[in-house]
Amino acid sequence: MIENRTYSIIVLLLVAIALLAYLYYHPQALTLLTNASIINIISLIIIRIFFQIISGLILRDFVSIFGTVLKFKEWFGLSIITTMGNYISPFSGGMIARAAYLKYRYAFSYAQFTSLLAASYLIFFWAVGFVGLISSLTSEITSILMWRVGLFFFIILLLSSLLILLPPIKISYRNPLIQFINKAIDGWTLIRNDKTLLFKLTLYSLTSIFLNGLSFWLAFISLTNIQFSFKTIFLISLLSIFSFLFNLTPSNLGIQEAIVSLASVIFGIGTSIGLMASLLIRATSLIPIFTLGPIFSLILTRELKAYKHN
Repeated sequence: MIENRTYSIIVLLLVAIALLAYLYYHPQALTLLTNASIINIISLIIIRIFFQIISGLILRDFVSIFGTVLKFKEWFGLSIITTMGNYISPFSGGMIARAAYLKYRYAFSYAQFTSLLAASYLIFFWAVGFVGLISSLTSEITSILMWRVGLFFFIILLLSSLLILLPPIKISYRNPLIQFINKAIDGWTLIRNDKTLLFKLTLYSLTSIFLNGLSFWLAFISLTNIQFSFKTIFLISLLSIFSFLFNLTPSNLGIQEAIVSLASVIFGIGTSIGLMASLLIRATSLIPIFTLGPIFSLILTRELKAYKHN
């Protein structure tokens, strides 16, 4: 725990130094934030709260497979606490708190949790690949670069589709990635037999993708008077999702910003606008997370203690 905390502090310091260095050499970037109105900021906060609600609904419906019924304070609270934990510790540390609560409150095993988590990612990245491919093909931008972006999303769609359609054959190779894929296959085998749940999870994934794209678009247009194409900003938001694959910092801090900045350059928007838009989304996400997170942590800790006492 101490090592993780030290690692998080070091990473945060390095990211802060890199950000300050960039702003020192590009002072005009900081002035972009002054263009964001209070209404836009509140709108972003509301969108990010809905994003957490969708995450909580996915958790609620997932555990229902095993007959576990979560109350609102649990599924929404665990969603908030998980995100808060991811900001505090690296490598998705918030997931550990979620898994621990489910285990000690409902005897929900870590193996069950991991398989369902992996399956949720499988469904989510299939949706990302599908939506990304459609967005690329219908984009106003016609260039070799856009075809490469489209090819990238096609590969994601193809790989996730293969994992979904292939028979549940496990790969016997001791590798963390292979083991995670095996868990995803286990979870998917369980889910695909429940058509109603599969429909809900796909709908949740698509809604979450749209909300993420909407928050990015609102952040970009808040910083300038330019009416950016929603499709272009939507593609940037889709690419930002893949920062999850480089989950080395607390909540991908710095990595997501780098991907968004790079994508903004690729689509001809500019580094500064991309970076500031990403930071604006980050800031409006932190407000509800660190406001509600401690409250739900206290509520669920009391819930757990009361259960153990009884």
